[in-house]
Amino acid sequence: EKRGCAKDIIPYLIHRNSIYNTLFVSPPGIGKTTYLRDAIRILSNGSDRLHGMKISIIDERSEIAACRQGIPQNDVGCRTDVLDACPKAEGMMMLIRSMAPEVVAVDEIGGENDLEALRYVMNCGCRILATVHGNSMEDIREKPGLSSFLQEKRFERYVVLGNRRGPGTVEAVYDAAGEELICG
Repeated sequence: EKRGCAKDIIPYLIHRNSIYNTLFVSPPGIGKTTYLRDAIRILSNGSDRLHGMKISIIDERSEIAACRQGIPQNDVGCRTDVLDACPKAEGMMMLIRSMAPEVVAVDEIGGENDLEALRYVMNCGCRILATVHGNSMEDIREKPGLSSFLQEKRFERYVVLGNRRGPGTVEAVYDAAGEELICG
């Protein structure tokens, strides 16, 4: 098991000069939004392995950036735009049309509208960082709508978080084929 922060898993998310479409999976209260926020900040600011990426966040419930009067209260990186208090599906469409992001980040996908918007974003060549409620890969394979994403291998990385050593324990990182890259 590995308990840490997003910087520990970033090397598994980087692909050439971009990132893999990544889905963070965990039950509520385990830390997937925190991991998402940290990954956004790190990727936006850049590192020795990756240029800073232009990221757009759709923050429907103001949990990622915690905007107050339009200003993010959480550090989400220097190249990050935030669309606050906007429904995810509508926000994804607006950002693709107006901001030309390299990466779109959303929290707690689930409904068919969210998944349809994700397909659109991916088909436009944009990368995705997203979270979903689930206990395991098996659990999300059984979610209506999301199961087709797994079959189509639309997400190339799955970061499964758990609570075995406290909130935020990385239980495993999987690739698109379901092979474990990190095992907890």
